[in-house]
Amino acid sequence: MTRIRFNDYVSTALILLSLVVLIHVTGLFSRVDNLIFDIGQKLHTTPAPNDIVIVAIDENSLSRLGRWPWSRQIHADLIQRLKQENTLAIGLDIVFSEPDQLNPSSDIALAEAIRQAGNVVLPVLLETARVNGQLIETLPLPDLAENAADLGRVHAVLDEDGIARSVYLFEGIGTPVWQHFSQAVLNVALKQPSKNQFQASIFQQDSVANSMFSLQQQQQKRVNFSGPPDHFSTISYAQVLNGEFAEDTFKDKIVLIGATASGMNDLLSTPVSGLGQPMAGVEFHANVLDSMRTAGLIDVVPIWLSLLVLIALALLPLVWMPKLSALRGLVSTLLYFVLIGLLATILPRMLSIWIPPSAALLPVLISYPVWSWRKLEAAQRYLDQELAYLKSLILKPDAKDHATHSYDSFDARIEQVRVAGQQLRFLQNDRKEVLAFISHDLRAPLASAMMVLEEHQQLKSRLYAPLSQALNLAEDFLQASRAEMSSRADFKELDFAGITHQAVDDAYESALKKNITLEREIVDGLVWVNGNFGLLHRAILNLVLNAIKFAPEYSTVLIQLTYANQQAVMSVVDYGAGISPDEQKQLFKRFSRLKGGNAAPDGAGLGLYFVHTVAEKHLGSVDVDSELGHKTSFNLRLPVLSYQQH
Repeated sequence: MTRIRFNDYVSTALILLSLVVLIHVTGLFSRVDNLIFDIGQKLHTTPAPNDIVIVAIDENSLSRLGRWPWSRQIHADLIQRLKQENTLAIGLDIVFSEPDQLNPSSDIALAEAIRQAGNVVLPVLLETARVNGQLIETLPLPDLAENAADLGRVHAVLDEDGIARSVYLFEGIGTPVWQHFSQAVLNVALKQPSKNQFQASIFQQDSVANSMFSLQQQQQKRVNFSGPPDHFSTISYAQVLNGEFAEDTFKDKIVLIGATASGMNDLLSTPVSGLGQPMAGVEFHANVLDSMRTAGLIDVVPIWLSLLVLIALALLPLVWMPKLSALRGLVSTLLYFVLIGLLATILPRMLSIWIPPSAALLPVLISYPVWSWRKLEAAQRYLDQELAYLKSLILKPDAKDHATHSYDSFDARIEQVRVAGQQLRFLQNDRKEVLAFISHDLRAPLASAMMVLEEHQQLKSRLYAPLSQALNLAEDFLQASRAEMSSRADFKELDFAGITHQAVDDAYESALKKNITLEREIVDGLVWVNGNFGLLHRAILNLVLNAIKFAPEYSTVLIQLTYANQQAVMSVVDYGAGISPDEQKQLFKRFSRLKGGNAAPDGAGLGLYFVHTVAEKHLGSVDVDSELGHKTSFNLRLPVLSYQQH
């Protein structure tokens, strides 16, 4: 059975472990992971920060200022107005990569406005000239870039389902040069230097030579979104340009300028976007900016570490499923499944880390069926072995097995167990009849013969000893069988201290024959236990008689009874030759005999086996503590119902 249980653990663990590795390494259920991440983002919203304001190029602005693109003089006027409001930083999410052919002076005006403001951040765009064409970096006009406080790349990473959940902190063609646009705005607001990496290391220069035109990306982070679209404070571009806003609307605040109008190709699907309500790119940057400054950007845990965590989570049900009933194991596993899902939604918000949970969720979900299947297989194997053994005991060699056959093999096994149990009950009745025969028909003639021998001294010297031994063997066998068949349903409340006193009194005559003193140290009070008087009395008497038998003449046998921690300990101590460690291992087995001194072994070896059986029936235990040449102590321990001290 130990081997079967071990095999069940190992086989179930290997199945679950293989699933974790397969799902996590291949990303088989990445859409499930993304769905759980999105649910967590929707459920956990935070108040919009007061110091981030979006100036929106919306439908109202287009209707008031005309069709896009507008003259750059308009943008210059807007920046000048914002400069007067003492803003911390202005993120101008508009690409000015080509000069204004119709009004070249507007480019000069915009550059001058950017220079005077001193806190304007301009975007760098990574794009392709045509479908599947070569990637290029589109920078602002040189005059604009030279006067900008910082530059940053505008880009959101789209997952396979087309939803923007993350950004790269650094990206570039050949070398990951450019910081993110939100990082550039934050640098200016906090008056920190730019993080653009224009000085590449030797290793990076080598990589540039090998991948001059490929996109290089570093440090991917998921975004903790503050809320759904339109969550941030927003004001129309036209209103700002015309001064239609309250005082201190922009003072000491970060301003992001960008398009929100539909049809301007700057809308993204995000985890917090509702149906048909995508998020404007400028608001996506606002979410990234807010996450950056609060250290809320989410790190994706390295694959090796997340794999270890997921394996531990997937194997954890094996701790409680073997210990619980079938229904409790199922309910516990389902609750654990829900708990993992909840933790997966909370961790990005609480700890800013992300572990894709699907590699643990599926194994946890099927852990109960897999464990049940393995246990059912083990039960079937064990049942088959036991049935074969029972048949060998019950059926005669020439008998036929008439077990019924069923379409369901497990039902057939149950029917075979029922038949075997019925036959065992018949054998139990036969055993009781044998015990009755031993107790009456065998013991009675032996006792009568011994009484007759009392009148014939010549025969007594030769026959009395073997007849007495035969009677004792029958009595030991009968008592051991009675102990084995005893039922706790028949037990009653008894005073264990009183039983101990009575057993010591009954052993007094045997002790007197060897000039042995029986010394008692029994607690003063009533020690109530649940038990059978006859079995407990004989068990104590067996221990005391054994001690008298192997103790030297004129010595002392100590009988102690103590009570502590709801347990009674009855100890019988003698100062005889002691018991070797090898013999101690066999003492409480059936037909095991003590070999004390030069005395010839007598009895059937059932005395201590009887004590051990009685202890187990009473939910207790018995043990021995002995050293050769020193004292030997047998200790009977029983659970106590209550103790009443005199």
